[in-house]
Parts: sequence; C-alpha cells; structure tokens
Amino acid sequence: MTKRFDVLYITLGALYLLAGMIMGLVMGVRHDFTLAPVHAHFNLIGFVANSAFGLTHRAWPKLRDSSVAGAQFWIFVLGTPLYLLGLAMAVLYGHIGLVALGSIILIVGALIWFIMVWRNLFVSESA
Repeated sequence: MTKRFDVLYITLGALYLLAGMIMGLVMGVRHDFTLAPVHAHFNLIGFVANSAFGLTHRAWPKLRDSSVAGAQFWIFVLGTPLYLLGLAMAVLYGHIGLVALGSIILIVGALIWFIMVWRNLFVSESA
C-alpha cells in the first residue's frame, strides 16, 4: 500500500464533492429535498473531511509515517459510504442500523486521527 495518503484523500474528496454536487443538482431539478441530509454529508464528511486529511498529510508528511496511518485511512474510507448509505436508509425508511454502524466506524477513524495528530504534531513539536 502506498503511503501517499495525501493524494488518496484529496482524490476521494474531489470525487465526493462531485457526487454531492450532482446529488444537489438532481434534488433541485426534481424539487425533492428528502435526501438533503445525505447531500450535506456527502459534502461534509466526503469532501471536507477527506480533503482536510489529505491537506494535513501534505503539510505534515510525518503523519503518513505513523504506525496507524493505514488503519485510520481504511477505517474512515470504508466508514464513509456505510454512513452515507445508512443515512439515506434512515431518512427514507427509518432503518437506523447502518447509519449507527457507519457513525461508530467514522468516530473510530476520527479518534485515531486525533491520536495521530496529537502524537505526531502536538507532542513531538512541544518536546
């Protein structure tokens, strides 16, 4: 596996931005905003979070050398579509199981990210 998490995250962010914008356009054309929360999370979690991870990896390359960088990447990348699909199922059908699972996976990914940033940026730079 490549350690170019910056490129991977930024590419994923760009794809989620495109998907979120297309989804918004389709909702607007149809005048059906039922899935507006899913559209918002495509842009927030998909575009913003992935792009922020990628830009942070680019600015501080030692983050990608972290022993947990690969795990954090895969957890967040696999949790995102589970969450988005689960959110759509919750909005449309009231089924919350998948959105709950996706949320937990994303929180684990965010927690690992926090630990990576804490250890590699805050602690190492203040020592």
